[in-house]
Amino acid sequence: MELRHLRYFVMAAEEANMSRAAARLNVSQPAVSRQIKDLEEELGLPLFVREPNGLSLTEGGAAALAHAREILRQSNTMVEAMEAMANREATVTVKVGFLPTALPGFLADGMRQFNRKYKNVSVQIFEMTPTEQEEALRDGEIDLALIGELCPNVKKDYHVDTIRRTEMAMVLPDDHPLAGRKSVNLSEFGEETFVTLHEKHFPGRPQMMADMFSKAGINPEVTMHAKGLSELLGLVGGGAGVAMAPADMVQLPHHGVVFVKMKKPKLSLLFSAAWRKTGDLSGVEALVALLK
Repeated sequence: MELRHLRYFVMAAEEANMSRAAARLNVSQPAVSRQIKDLEEELGLPLFVREPNGLSLTEGGAAALAHAREILRQSNTMVEAMEAMANREATVTVKVGFLPTALPGFLADGMRQFNRKYKNVSVQIFEMTPTEQEEALRDGEIDLALIGELCPNVKKDYHVDTIRRTEMAMVLPDDHPLAGRKSVNLSEFGEETFVTLHEKHFPGRPQMMADMFSKAGINPEVTMHAKGLSELLGLVGGGAGVAMAPADMVQLPHHGVVFVKMKKPKLSLLFSAAWRKTGDLSGVEALVALLK
């Protein structure tokens, strides 16, 4: 017994006519009759009563029809499941670690364009600190790190490309005396308390801030180290101090906080992408090209 026998049988039962069944199947009437006869011989009972005006099911035919429909349904389900699996296996997934500022800044738009252009590559994103991204990249948990300002060991070990540049800004509570200014100099904050990002999660950021203090000729107190960007904004908004941060952080929710352009000393941060030097890099490099 083959699925073809069952398809011809079901079609003949639905049409109650050999000629109409043959037309729907796009085969000759003798072919339908022959397949149904073969099926009847294998099952050992007649399936139809042949009448002048068409066909009617026998009691055995009615029972066989229910089984035939279920078998055909299951065969279709199997085909659909295997097609879906084949499509999944053909789809490449690019796993991307990102800082929160990347999503509204360029990642969301870049992903939208990428998904339209590359149907067989899916992009999965994970919000991570720079340290988490570096560890995940090293362990193979992500394929691409949108890591912001790079530390030296990342530059040495991975392919690196610059996505964009952003200026540093002063982040102030909205009731700060200088909050209404269009621009400020870092030297004006020598008596302020600062908060910064933690070295463990953002390697190099505390030293970067110390270098900026040295250029500005000030030595303010740094009292708190935030583990993430939103935490930093929350500390400033809560009155814990002021901060220096990339100006693109203004895209994150920042209740009670204002960003003021820092005129002197000026510093541009590079928002960089990093990825491994070996393996299938086509999807990663195509995504980086679009993000740029």
